[in-house]
Amino acid sequence: MKRFMMMFAVLCIGAILLAGSVLPGLSEERKVRAKIGILIKSNDQTMRAKSRDRLKAGDLLRIYVHPEVNSYIYVVHSDQKNVTLLNMVEQKIQSSTLVLPSLREFYQVDGQSPGETFTIICSPNEVKEVSPLLDSPLSHEKWSSVEKELLKRGEIDLSQKAERPFALMGNVRGGGDNGGGDPFVKELQIFSGIDILVKQYEFTVKK
Repeated sequence: MKRFMMMFAVLCIGAILLAGSVLPGLSEERKVRAKIGILIKSNDQTMRAKSRDRLKAGDLLRIYVHPEVNSYIYVVHSDQKNVTLLNMVEQKIQSSTLVLPSLREFYQVDGQSPGETFTIICSPNEVKEVSPLLDSPLSHEKWSSVEKELLKRGEIDLSQKAERPFALMGNVRGGGDNGGGDPFVKELQIFSGIDILVKQYEFTVKK
């Protein structure tokens, strides 16, 4: 009986160790990664936007998204009243950078709203919850509910070890340039999610 119990204990420990070695691998396979950034141009200064930042009327913005693998990319804008899908694309060019509105243009802050939010979504599969935005804008309240659910779904353990880098290729979508002359492309930060990556930038706006 004692021998049986000892064998049972050994088997249990082995199973736990095996699970510990397999599960991280499964998480790694499900991880969605992308290099993302928003460039702010204010007067003659350019800077990288923080997740929560301040803007003023007249500031210019440019959005960069570089998924690690082929992905669906959605960029959603909310001004606390209306919600608009700025872009939905299935990025089929391996490791290319999407630039919005383009490498030669910017979005301009009009100062009509006290807040501006940009939500960038990357997923290996089409995100059905965003599909209604293809037909018409959603209310801010409706979108907030959808966005919270997406953020929760892609949430990742912040205690994980540092991200390993991945290469940037030369392909750039959204401009007539290959991106070689834009140093901001090389400074993009890596963000991760599980099954889906949702990165949100929230700006307060000063008139």
